[in-house]
Amino acid sequence: MAIKDSAYKTYFVNHSLESRLAEHLDEAFDVTFGNTWGGISFWLSNPKPNVRERFGLQKEVLTIYSPHISTDARVLTAIEGISRSPDFKHRIEKVLYLLIYSGSQEETDRISKSDPDKIIVPFAASELENPQKGPLFLRSRIAERFGDIDLFGMSSPITSDHYFYGRENLVQELVVRSTSKAQNSGLFGLRKTGKTSVLWAVQRRLSNQRVLTEYIDCHNPGIHSSRWWHVLENISERLSIRLQKEYSRYASVQKDYNPVNCGTRFSSDIQTILKDGMIDKIILLLDEIEFITPTLSGALGRHWDSDFLPFWQTIRSTHHEAKGKLIFIVAGVNPAAVEETRFNNTPNPIFQLALPYFLEPFDRKGVREMVRTLGRYAGAKFEETVFDHLTEKFGGHPYLIRIACSQVWRELNKNLPQALCEILTLDFIKRHEVIKDRLAQPIKDILLSLVWWYPEEYQLLQMLANGESQFVSDYIKESPGSLLKFAKYGLLKGNNLSSFAIDDLKEFMVQNGDNYKNEISPFLRGDLPPELLPEIPDLGLLSKLFEKRVEIESKLRKVIIFYLGVHNDWDNKKISEKLLQGLRRRSDRKNPASLFMGATPQSVMEELYLLDLKDIITNNWDVFCGLFDQNKSRFEMNMDTINLVRKTESHTGTFTEAEKADYIASCAWIIRHLEKVPNI
Repeated sequence: MAIKDSAYKTYFVNHSLESRLAEHLDEAFDVTFGNTWGGISFWLSNPKPNVRERFGLQKEVLTIYSPHISTDARVLTAIEGISRSPDFKHRIEKVLYLLIYSGSQEETDRISKSDPDKIIVPFAASELENPQKGPLFLRSRIAERFGDIDLFGMSSPITSDHYFYGRENLVQELVVRSTSKAQNSGLFGLRKTGKTSVLWAVQRRLSNQRVLTEYIDCHNPGIHSSRWWHVLENISERLSIRLQKEYSRYASVQKDYNPVNCGTRFSSDIQTILKDGMIDKIILLLDEIEFITPTLSGALGRHWDSDFLPFWQTIRSTHHEAKGKLIFIVAGVNPAAVEETRFNNTPNPIFQLALPYFLEPFDRKGVREMVRTLGRYAGAKFEETVFDHLTEKFGGHPYLIRIACSQVWRELNKNLPQALCEILTLDFIKRHEVIKDRLAQPIKDILLSLVWWYPEEYQLLQMLANGESQFVSDYIKESPGSLLKFAKYGLLKGNNLSSFAIDDLKEFMVQNGDNYKNEISPFLRGDLPPELLPEIPDLGLLSKLFEKRVEIESKLRKVIIFYLGVHNDWDNKKISEKLLQGLRRRSDRKNPASLFMGATPQSVMEELYLLDLKDIITNNWDVFCGLFDQNKSRFEMNMDTINLVRKTESHTGTFTEAEKADYIASCAWIIRHLEKVPNI
């Protein structure tokens, strides 16, 4: 019998329809509890031994019953509320949820897949009561839903504690430093090692305290292309918005920061937020700090060579004036922001103000915890020696290990939906070549850190890969810091110059090291290579009347490629997708996607009109808003005004004086904002 006696007597005896449905869970669960939450019923379902083993379940599974004709956000609200309730939060699983519904399948599927951190498995009430459903109906549906999600292959930063492994001690230390000790910190490591996931974990740990946190991605062109006073104004505005959203409290902050008043206004605004918001501390989490660090920032951020000093002087002064209630944690690849004593012969205002931490590779214990836990949910059981193989082969790098597991799991799991998938060390060895092919792009992402931020060390690493360890050894005697970076980032095994921690990385360096460096290195601090930018029209051939419009089109094409390139790590596929989002169908272009067939996004840009450029920017406004002072309506109005010239040009028409004035004013507004971008 699926319903336990205690649950039946206290709840189900008075809910006959729910009792009948709950009985149909007997294949996989015993129902131990029932109640209602905000008009929606919920049950606690205890997995039976075979189900517990197959899906790695340790606790009871929350089952939501929605009798409503429409399956809507009330379901997600109920899941959140019950999951956080002190009565249930330690009793139920945090990954798997069951949903029994009476509404439409399409609507329910959309709701059940809307939260990427939860696996919500829907069952229509009519399906449960169908006598033809079969003896493995529940297990098959759950296995199918788990099989749709490759938990090993997650590449985005971890946003939930359900999938966060191996860094808990570090997170706790950062939390204690930021709160109890009121001290700033730095967090550094190669790409794809989990820096952003750690920052978000810190933010989650502080969510129940009287602390206001704000995550700032300096990789966003809207941040690193802006001047220092604009960024600080943006930070104060974001803190005010978050205060209202998280605490339902309001703090009025000032506008119109400029280089003269920024220092005093920012300090005043921070103290207003602390006081009016009744907040104990404000913690800024600045990720990808290289993009606003002198000598490291790209072409869009060259002004940080001079802006770095007043920006951090303002934050440091505010930290002291607020008596340690404003704290920051910076994160990135290169720790120069907190380790360099001087920039351009000027003392670094945050030197020794933030203790740097380095993300070390996982040891065997960390690898085992991560792989076994993800494996339990994915229905995979790993041979014990697998953890030794993964730790040794991939140097404890968590992302590379997950990708290797993903490749093997995908191949072995597809024919075993109801049974545990046994994965052996031999399975990884046999698939070495296909795993290596899949790791090629992640390894490029890791090495991108060195090409951009440590070009000299990258060259040394190339020499080591090619067996020139004696030269490198002699070099390091004069510059021991280089070896220290390799060790901190887990690229070499200890101090052994001849032993790489990641075999496939060494092989990539031997075969493709030079080519990859030559592809990427031009983006360090200069303009992009000509082949990666749209061609510049010859303004001299055009009428003076339309010169400004052509100039604007040319600059906008560069800006769009530049911003989307930086924002998407110069991945042409991603850049093309972002461009395509802004392209409308026209009579002469019924399928905009056809523009990208066999063409690079840089070449496609030359086929686009001014209104196309406007639509691309407005459809990616989160990327470009900082460039145009967040004023979307003003940008659209001016672009529409400038576009009128094309019609006049096509028909050799004339301008009225009023049209000329409007056109010149609109051109001036656009150009003035484009001038924020260096060398564009």
